[in-house]
Amino acid sequence: MHSITIIWALVCAAIIAGYPIYLLRKSAKASKRIKQRTVSRASNTIELLSFDLRGQLPSWSVSLDVPQITEEIICHCPILFYLETEDTCLKLPINNQALGYTANVYKNTGKVYLTFKCLVDGVSNFHVPAWHITNLKVLIVKPRNRMVQTLKKGLSYKTQIQTDLQRANINLNDYEEVLIYFSNRATLEFKGHFITSRPSRLQAVVS
Repeated sequence: MHSITIIWALVCAAIIAGYPIYLLRKSAKASKRIKQRTVSRASNTIELLSFDLRGQLPSWSVSLDVPQITEEIICHCPILFYLETEDTCLKLPINNQALGYTANVYKNTGKVYLTFKCLVDGVSNFHVPAWHITNLKVLIVKPRNRMVQTLKKGLSYKTQIQTDLQRANINLNDYEEVLIYFSNRATLEFKGHFITSRPSRLQAVVS
């Protein structure tokens, strides 16, 4: 009986001594997870740009000066384009069944080109009316660390972001859903709204 009492006393002592250590380790793990989430959130930056296209419409092509799109951005960072209409935002490229045109976007260092073709044959030029499209939205997803080009498992930064979007079941055609997703996981930087006029001259609007 005496032995049982001694054993029970030792067990209780071990519990009393070990529980604070358990709490400390649990707290440390929780702090680590919070820190990792904070680092993850701060590791990405979303540059949002808006271009008023009405100065170049009606037209079958639009040329824009976008100095934010550098060679490094093209090589390593995802870029999403959306045409804003009076009703919604249409992700590029797109086949617009309602008005009968296809729209494609091409990017080069410092430049963005939009082309509109007839949906029927995909070749004939389609002159988009000025009342239909208002703005081009450009989302550039960048790592905060400019030197980051590869991440875990050897994936490129661009591939990792695309994979994360797929795993989160984000509908890329829904501009607001994409913006909400990134606003919860990155720092959003609105770079301004620009008015375009012929020929492709940009004038920044001071917010």
